[in-house]
Amino acid sequence: MITFKKCEETNLDLLHQIALQSYNETYQYLWMDGGAWYLDKFYKKEIFKEELSDSSIFYFLIYDEENPIGYFKLKESPIEHYSAKECMELDKLYLLKKYTGKGIGKTVMNFIISFSKEKNRSVLWLKVMESSDAKFLYEKAGFKQTDKYELDYPQFIKEYAFILTMILKL
Repeated sequence: MITFKKCEETNLDLLHQIALQSYNETYQYLWMDGGAWYLDKFYKKEIFKEELSDSSIFYFLIYDEENPIGYFKLKESPIEHYSAKECMELDKLYLLKKYTGKGIGKTVMNFIISFSKEKNRSVLWLKVMESSDAKFLYEKAGFKQTDKYELDYPQFIKEYAFILTMILKL
């Protein structure tokens, strides 16, 4: 059974471990350096710790029975044409590789949509790599692409540099 637990600072080590493992399993193909530059810039434990204390950011661990299998991050964040009070951004959603393709993503998306509605948000939005299989999960959930642009990070493999913005009206 899939369950969700809101992260607290006491979960920091587990959250950080799952974040690193799931990112490495998912996105090493994007990078000439296997993602080392990106992880060093955006996945430092101190960043997660700081975000856990921010009341506009919500981290959840995903469990299969008692086993932690992934996590997601939501934040109150505006997007063009909508205010922060209307919006929730799905900033991260990762499952460990051995748990992908089993329908768990649909359960997670249903939880995220319900949580966003409970917070009185009318728009859920995200960014996803164009080359990512996750794009199909979001499309199935009803997200629509609104933008596409090229990322310009050091060590990024150019052919994979496109990222999409997608919106779901709740």
